[in-house]
Amino acid sequence: MCKYQISKAFQRLFVGFLFFSFIFTPSAYAIEYGGLGGRPAYPRSDNPRTESIFVHTLEAGAVQEEGVKVVNNTAEKKTVMIYAADSTPSTDGAFACKQLSETKTDVGAWIKLEKSEIVLESGTNETIPFTISVPQSASVGEHNGCILIQEKKEKVEGQTGAILSIRTGLRVVVTVPGEITRKLELVGFSLTPKQDSFLLNPLLKNTGNVSIDADVSVITRYFFGLVLKKHGGQYPVLRGETSNWNFELARPFWGGWYRSTFAVEYDQNQEASVGVKSGKELTRLEGNSIWFFSAPAPLALVIEIFVLAVLVACCWLWMRSRKRMKQIQQQWVEYEIEQGDDIQSIAKECGVSWKLLVKVNKLKPPYALRAGETIKVPPLNE
Repeated sequence: MCKYQISKAFQRLFVGFLFFSFIFTPSAYAIEYGGLGGRPAYPRSDNPRTESIFVHTLEAGAVQEEGVKVVNNTAEKKTVMIYAADSTPSTDGAFACKQLSETKTDVGAWIKLEKSEIVLESGTNETIPFTISVPQSASVGEHNGCILIQEKKEKVEGQTGAILSIRTGLRVVVTVPGEITRKLELVGFSLTPKQDSFLLNPLLKNTGNVSIDADVSVITRYFFGLVLKKHGGQYPVLRGETSNWNFELARPFWGGWYRSTFAVEYDQNQEASVGVKSGKELTRLEGNSIWFFSAPAPLALVIEIFVLAVLVACCWLWMRSRKRMKQIQQQWVEYEIEQGDDIQSIAKECGVSWKLLVKVNKLKPPYALRAGETIKVPPLNE
């Protein structure tokens, strides 16, 4: 019984997470999870990305037959809406989908689905055929759109408030061949202090006419060069868009001066495309460094003050010892060793420690003295 209740609670949390992911921040990469979702029905073996998104290169005026597999892995029968929409950049410049009610002017308008609504029993799936018809007026370069899968929920009589449903978006990429330009530019790199962290904000603009998968790297180092933290990953930068990321760096415990750098690598060769690498050398862009100071944590400050105090005390004692040695070497006189002398007897006669005699004269064990040698001793009082 407890097991069942935990499972149900987890399911509610999971569904809630998915709702917020696909309704409020609808980044539309194709997925199929343990609920309601979809994927391309006919992925290509030459492009792994077609397992999750639709990727086609089509001439202006061409028509492409396709299909989307809609899957119901829930425990209930679902009424599902399937519809096309144009893409739109999200707040950080990544890929997202427009809403059903918004006007379609790009790939969303090129897609014609055979069905717009289906009913799926629990644990079943259905492939919905559709066509992509590229208009003669389509410009050269990449165009993006979405196929969206959304549960249809009817409002119950007497129910108030919004009706919430999960929305899954599958990206549709159509590239019209011609003069393809693949180019990224670094726009900026900034750092914003927060209460317990710093936000590292790199900006990258796509000035070409196709999207580019960029390997973004933000590295923060201590002032002496050792790496503190690495941020980044591979991110798609859409055609004509500026992407920005907020990488959070926790305030370093020990504090001090740090340096953050921003670099990007991408495939600039025209043979590359979504999911396809050219195999040629990558282009690397490097931005300016940001130096910044972070105050140490309270405990770290106490430790640092203690260590500093110990170091200062050690330095003072060392300098005092050197000063004393210098004074001794200036004041002491030379004494010629006689037969029968040893370090103990000379120290006793001079009224000093034998260890001090050894230290001043830099004698080595077993501290044997030979007649006729000279050592430094304190001047004898007459």
